[in-house]
Amino acid sequence: MQLPKDLQHFPDPTLIVLTDEQEARIFLAGGDAYQTLDSLALPREFKSDAEGSFVSSDGSRVGGPSSDLHDTPRKEAFAKTVAEAITRYVREGHAVVVHLVSPPEMLHLIQARLPADVKPHIAKTLAKDLMKNDILDVIKRLFTLPGA
Repeated sequence: MQLPKDLQHFPDPTLIVLTDEQEARIFLAGGDAYQTLDSLALPREFKSDAEGSFVSSDGSRVGGPSSDLHDTPRKEAFAKTVAEAITRYVREGHAVVVHLVSPPEMLHLIQARLPADVKPHIAKTLAKDLMKNDILDVIKRLFTLPGA
């Protein structure tokens, strides 16, 4: 798709990776256009009704203290999947530059899983959850926010 004139900041093929803790959208921008390359999603883990909750004295179910403990391995596995996708696109020559937009914890997990030869391709990072935003809004933020 065509990029508006004020957003044409991509002289080199550039991967724009948006993630939250369960999904990722990967775009390729270059010159005056962009395209969607990939969408990744963390498989849902189904729990029984009793797992991760307990019944309080009034009979209602309440999340147990360990409700989020099982999430960390899933986040780490998803970060590895995203890092592998970035690595594949860079190594296959589809992109020279990578911009990574992700919540702080996921940003750290993804960057930690990138191989040494891919890390120098990361040009910009933005520690925000912008998965629900339009890609043009994300591109605008990448080039207008300080520190991005």
